[in-house]
Amino acid sequence: MVPPTTAIADVLQLRGLSGWLSPPLRPMYRSQGVLGTARTVRLASGPGDDGLMPLHRLLDEDLDGRVLVIAGGQVTTGALWGEILTRAALASGAFGVLVEGGVRDADAFRDLDLPVWALHEATASAGDDVHVAAVGEPVEIAGVRIDDGTAVVMDWNGVVALPTTEVLGDALAYADAEEDVVIALRDGSTLEEAYQYKADMVAKLRRTPTTSS
Repeated sequence: MVPPTTAIADVLQLRGLSGWLSPPLRPMYRSQGVLGTARTVRLASGPGDDGLMPLHRLLDEDLDGRVLVIAGGQVTTGALWGEILTRAALASGAFGVLVEGGVRDADAFRDLDLPVWALHEATASAGDDVHVAAVGEPVEIAGVRIDDGTAVVMDWNGVVALPTTEVLGDALAYADAEEDVVIALRDGSTLEEAYQYKADMVAKLRRTPTTSS
């Protein structure tokens, strides 16, 4: 079971860590909980020697379980992703796409059921404004470092790149505590009474040391 991104983000905050990518990324098509591993692409301004062709070649690889993380695309207002690339990504097994830049054909993401988060929608393509500078190397979005292979969770509420996978178990427990609060409120408890479930969990997590994965 994949914990909610909201629970993961709260646990990361309690541990003095970060990793949430929304904002600045916003949903072009949301999904239920998806846990995949990053396949990183870094873009740079200008046409370059090979344009975006390395990205196209990447989409012909086996991407089973991967979340494509395309960073550096904010240098252009044009669309870096659309229906054609979505169909190619699905055919290769990708679980989702994060684009630090513009996308188009958002209706296709819904019809094809591929979660896509990006900075904005755009009508025209990026053209020769950008090129692929690197594939499989570390990238950074909103100050969050994402390595090739970093675990990424996407759901209805947001996107988080996990600096350590140990937070998943804690996030599930945190989400259960929040659900206990909701159940108690439904049963007629006051907010002060119900919120004690979450307060107890927060206190427990603050006492738990963090280690690297």
